[in-house]
Amino acid sequence: MIITLTTDFSDSGGFVAQLKAELIKLFGEEVKIIDITHNIKPFNSLEAAYIVRTTVPEFPENTIHIVVVDPGVGTDRDIVAVKYKNQYIVSPDNEALALIEPEAIRKLDRTEINPNSSKTFEARDIMVRAAWLLHKNGFENIGEPKDNLTESLKVEEKNKKIIGKIVYIDNFGNCISNVTQDHLKNGFTRIKLKNLEFRHLEETYHSPTSLYKALINSAGFLEFAYFKKRFSDEFGIDYLDEVEVYLP
Repeated sequence: MIITLTTDFSDSGGFVAQLKAELIKLFGEEVKIIDITHNIKPFNSLEAAYIVRTTVPEFPENTIHIVVVDPGVGTDRDIVAVKYKNQYIVSPDNEALALIEPEAIRKLDRTEINPNSSKTFEARDIMVRAAWLLHKNGFENIGEPKDNLTESLKVEEKNKKIIGKIVYIDNFGNCISNVTQDHLKNGFTRIKLKNLEFRHLEETYHSPTSLYKALINSAGFLEFAYFKKRFSDEFGIDYLDEVEVYLP
């Protein structure tokens, strides 16, 4: 059994170790726990969304992913289990799930899962136990059906224009949008990001035609980069900045 963990807990404080200890208690010592990352910026569920969208499909079927970037811990926000790419994700229903289109969603009953849960550490007391119940009883036998997730980061398409947003800024300062290569399959006339304009896509980060560029990254998303510099810092780009793609 493979379980992955994605959080903003960092490597300090022992919180990740407590999650793993609880998983071993429930699943047994044979469980394989993979840390995707614990270094998401605190409360940045948008950053988590891109990581979820790009890493989950790489895992084997029936992997369970626990994703916890949870500014609303202890409040009445929903905790959900979703089926996606024949895998399962347990997470608060927030922007961390906004880039995926689940096959099914279950709203979890916190009291049913653990009536003695801490209000400040539901990752350990609710989400880990929910992952165990999902594995033990089956996805269809936990919680109740839910029609839609609360947040969505779908692009807007209108009047021969695609309007997307910056959804991830990586360690190099590259800025990644929610516009995909599929959105550009019929070409484009120009791409605008703030006061910048791009007329074509480059293939690599190192290009002789321009130090800063737009390109399709390895995950199939439209990305903006600056060779050996941080694009985000050079041009003041931040999360949710608008990207406009003008179609032929």
